[in-house]
Amino acid sequence: MPRKKDPEEKKIQILDALNQCLQEKPFDKTSIKDIARAAGVNHGLLHYYFKNKEDILTQYIQCVIDHYRSMFNDWLISVEPQRFSEKELIVEFFNFMNARITLNKKLSKVFIEIWEIAAYNSNIRTILQQAYGEWIDTLSEMLNTVAKNPAASRQISVATVAFLEGMALFSIILTPDTFDFNQVLTGFQKKIIESL
Repeated sequence: MPRKKDPEEKKIQILDALNQCLQEKPFDKTSIKDIARAAGVNHGLLHYYFKNKEDILTQYIQCVIDHYRSMFNDWLISVEPQRFSEKELIVEFFNFMNARITLNKKLSKVFIEIWEIAAYNSNIRTILQQAYGEWIDTLSEMLNTVAKNPAASRQISVATVAFLEGMALFSIILTPDTFDFNQVLTGFQKKIIESL
C-alpha cells in the first residue's frame, strides 16, 4: 500500500506542476485544472492548499527563490571561500550564477512570464523586489571586499544584476548562433573584476 504524501509534499507537487505548465504556456492561459492535471490530483484539492491561482503562483515564486538561495548557500560552503582571494571568489560566484541561474533556460523562460506579471501585480512585484534586493546586497558585499567603496560596489551590483537578467532574456529570445552567451557573460564579468 503506497504511503500518503504529507501536506508539504503535496504542495510541492502542485508547485512543480505549475512549473511544468509555465514551460508550455503563459500563466494567464494556465487554468487550475491544467495545474491539477499536471500534478495528477483533483482540481478541488488545489483549493485545499491554496486560496486561488495567484496564491499558487506567489508560493511557487517564493519556493523558487528559496531553492536558489539554499543552492547558493550550499555552494558557498562547498567552495570554501577561504581558499580564494577576494577577486577569485567573485569569479567563482559569477561562474555559479552563469551556470545555475542566468543560462538556465527553463528558469529564464518562467521568469520572463513572472516579470510580465510583476509589471501589473503589486504582490508579485514586491516578492521580486525583495529577491533582487537580496541578490544585489550579496553581490555588493562581495564586490566591496575588493573595491572598498560601498557606493561604487552597490552601483556595479545593480548594473550586473540587470545585465545578468538581460542575458537570461537574450538566451531565450535570441538563437544560440547569434553569439556565445557564456563568452559574453564571462567577458563582461572579467571587465568588472579588472575595474575593482
